[in-house]
Amino acid sequence: MKVDKMADSDIPIDAIFSIIHRKHLIFTHKSAEHLNITGKQIPCLLMVSNRPGITQEEIANIFQIDKGFIARILRKLEDNEFIYRVRGPENRRKHHIFLTEKGKSSIPEIKGIEEKWKKVVLAGLEKDEISKLMGVLNLLAENSIEKIKNYS
Repeated sequence: MKVDKMADSDIPIDAIFSIIHRKHLIFTHKSAEHLNITGKQIPCLLMVSNRPGITQEEIANIFQIDKGFIARILRKLEDNEFIYRVRGPENRRKHHIFLTEKGKSSIPEIKGIEEKWKKVVLAGLEKDEISKLMGVLNLLAENSIEKIKNYS
């Protein structure tokens, strides 16, 4: 299926984002299947890699996702020995999350999978177009977060 240009399309913007998101999950899931990692777990692993000691609540806030959903992802990653949790000294209910050696060793391959996806999804765009696109997408995310506060 070829998606028409947005200006000429009857497809709502949220549906276009949904298509990209679902195809990304399929791509990453199939690419990381041999590692026993799902597409939904990859962003959490990368976040823990980039911010060792991050908490579950911080991950949920960054991704704007329900804490329970993040908890299930982290539990599965912990069961599969990609991460471990350390109880916080200042608040025993907060757990700081770190990668295990298995988790650390999987990161280069996971980053490679994400780079392959970027090449797929950004094919045909020049560097300046990609830069502008990322700026627009970040603005859309910021606007969404800010505007939805009024509806909570």
